[in-house]
Amino acid sequence: MASEDGSALPGRDPAWKYCLPIEGNRNGTICNFCGLVMKSGGITRFKFHLMQKDPHNNTKKCPRVPPEVKEEIRFLVHDKTKAKAKKNADIEEIRAQLRGTMGTHHTHLVDEDDDDEDVENEDVYMYPADMHPDERDAYRSAVRASKASEWERGTI
Repeated sequence: MASEDGSALPGRDPAWKYCLPIEGNRNGTICNFCGLVMKSGGITRFKFHLMQKDPHNNTKKCPRVPPEVKEEIRFLVHDKTKAKAKKNADIEEIRAQLRGTMGTHHTHLVDEDDDDEDVENEDVYMYPADMHPDERDAYRSAVRASKASEWERGTI
């Protein structure tokens, strides 16, 4: 976030209480413990500075960070990593379910009624990308017959 004059404003990240934003640089921080000025990398890189552990090896370790702060930041980063991994796993599970529902072939949405005059009765079908037009007609007829029988039974 930036204010009207372009200076960085501390966000919701708890690590902001251990640094100051650099005026006019939204990704810059100044460490409250050692005074290190980091002109880029934002709050994430600053957390690596406080943890004294950087997976990219491009951040100077803070020599004056108290052990309790170092541990707090380590837990913040660990919890964020776990939450991100869970979110990605959940997204992948949903994608796998959708792939199972829709089949392994890519499908295209085909609007059988191109004019938008009668939107209520518009038939829209999902077809596999490699389906021949004759097969589409047979598929469409089968879907319509199925819908008609469901209407007759009163299940729709």
